[in-house]
Amino acid sequence: MTVLRFGLMTHESAPWPELAERWRGFEAAGWDALWAGDHLWSGGDTAKPRFEAWLLAAGIANATSTVAVGTLVSAIGLRNPSVLAKQAVTLDHMSGGRAIAGIGLGGNPKDLAAAGLDPWPAAERGPRLAEYCAVVRAMLDGGAVEVGGTYYRARGFSAPGPVADPIPLLIAAHLPASIKVAARYADVWSTYGTLFSQLARGISLTPDESLAATARRSRLLDAECELLGRDPASVRRSFMLAFTQDTPWLSVQHFRDTIGRYAELGITEFMFPFPLQGKHDLEVFAEVVESVLPRLRKGERP
Repeated sequence: MTVLRFGLMTHESAPWPELAERWRGFEAAGWDALWAGDHLWSGGDTAKPRFEAWLLAAGIANATSTVAVGTLVSAIGLRNPSVLAKQAVTLDHMSGGRAIAGIGLGGNPKDLAAAGLDPWPAAERGPRLAEYCAVVRAMLDGGAVEVGGTYYRARGFSAPGPVADPIPLLIAAHLPASIKVAARYADVWSTYGTLFSQLARGISLTPDESLAATARRSRLLDAECELLGRDPASVRRSFMLAFTQDTPWLSVQHFRDTIGRYAELGITEFMFPFPLQGKHDLEVFAEVVESVLPRLRKGERP
């Protein structure tokens, strides 16, 4: 029996009491995870206010008691890996072992521009992610740390140790170089449909195109795991339903059909931005949360 998990990502700021009440309501409604989006930029004429991701995740942890809490995802160019790992360990202790450290290369150039940083050459991106993950994993596990590298390194003793054993490392990976890294280091692999580089060119994948792209990426992850001698089934598969033309929130059947297609690929964890994006019906959202999610989490087929 395949048990599915569902989470919501906070990606825009709001008055803090309103956010805290919203998170408590999501937890009471049975959501499995609450995520903090990580963007520095807020846009121009259509500005979207943003909070810092790790402080936002700490706020979510403080307002809740049972849901998993993590970043979706922290762009590695914006933080030193040892500092990020220490943030994750702190969140792990604050939340009583509910933290998930979500990281990725960061596909949105607006965030780098907001930080005054230049994008890395394409050939550097995979090696940088690999070295970053090596440092983060060592720091998350605690104890003596000795990691060398061209781009990142760490030496010393990491304490306190984690509450969770281990703190899960989620890696967003969509292209071959980053998927290879995810195969080695990820407890959870995360992907989504249309890439930021495609969105910048005005490309938006259709539901069928997004599904096909996800299937290709998942097969590549399987192959890379097998080359490492790792069981591909040991990597949990997650999908962020935000950058596709899918319309899960137009009807209950739309939701079931969308989740079912990705579940057939082996995706077991689904994330959605909130406030909801694209075409949606909040009454459908409420019905799905009340009547559909509990059954899917118990193993019912979509």
